[in-house]
Amino acid sequence: MVYVAAAAACVCEPNAIAVSGGCQPCAADEIVAGAACACAPGKTKSADNRCVTVAGLGDACDTATAPCTDATYSYCAAGDAGTAGTCTNRCAGDSDCDSVYTCATWESAPYCRTFTGAGASCASDADCVDDAKWCDIYKTHKCVVQGCSLTQRDCPRDTQCCDLSGYGFGTLCVEACQ
Repeated sequence: MVYVAAAAACVCEPNAIAVSGGCQPCAADEIVAGAACACAPGKTKSADNRCVTVAGLGDACDTATAPCTDATYSYCAAGDAGTAGTCTNRCAGDSDCDSVYTCATWESAPYCRTFTGAGASCASDADCVDDAKWCDIYKTHKCVVQGCSLTQRDCPRDTQCCDLSGYGFGTLCVEACQ
């Protein structure tokens, strides 16, 4: 743990998760994914418990010029404007996806996707990147996704969209609405 004076709180190091009594660092080959340590997108645990690259998963793609060629990860999920898409697979639910992926059932063609940055330790919004740009400095000191839909269930796995607009936060993907 490190003390962050601006937040007047102790937070876990960036690659550690909160556990009873403190923080547990993730293995060198793992990342923080929600409240757990896991392999980075495009990787999975091998028989000897190491994160290894999954051929085809997470590869850069473009439906017109660089399609996905792997039989399992043949779906090209479009990237944001100006960025490449990524190869992944279609899904019906989270169980069809690797552990750090969420089945985007709110999409017209559901696919396994990641929420980069969700669950990372933070002391301010400046510490949060990509999909999770809001730092919960009030409770968890974790980066969370803001601006979710209350009807589409468009949050990372194991979180739900809660309306916290009464507190000035809008909608947030959190572990439990209170």
